[in-house]
Amino acid sequence: MAGGKGVLGLAEDGVFRLTWAPGSVLEAADAVESVLAVTKISAGRLLPLLIDISDVKVSAGARNHFLESRFVSAVALVGESNVDRVVAAWMRRGNDCPQGYFTSRDEALAWLAGRPAGEIPGQIPGQEAGSALVCAGPPASATP
Repeated sequence: MAGGKGVLGLAEDGVFRLTWAPGSVLEAADAVESVLAVTKISAGRLLPLLIDISDVKVSAGARNHFLESRFVSAVALVGESNVDRVVAAWMRRGNDCPQGYFTSRDEALAWLAGRPAGEIPGQIPGQEAGSALVCAGPPASATP
């Protein structure tokens, strides 16, 4: 996906896993492609998403597209460094989606496990979703 920058999968536990290649620079087109892929696979359901952002740079255009697109129920961002933590905080800013930053994939998956799936309001299953917010639901009360 995204010219080899990312790999997307839907695990048996119902959690999307999106891993961006370390050193990648995500542009708006990459964000558009990933949102469309998640939306197509989920067929109108809002499912949780784990994103590995280790050593990934995100352009303002990509961030804005993620923030303007309603396609998941919650997001767990996994990184390794303080720079990754800053990128995650920037990605969450101005968004009421339940989101957390983790340095452990297992902790991120445990956090997502308690988050319910939902449906995209006004969308017919199998129909492409329009733009709205990244997530449905109230803001996360705590970010690890």
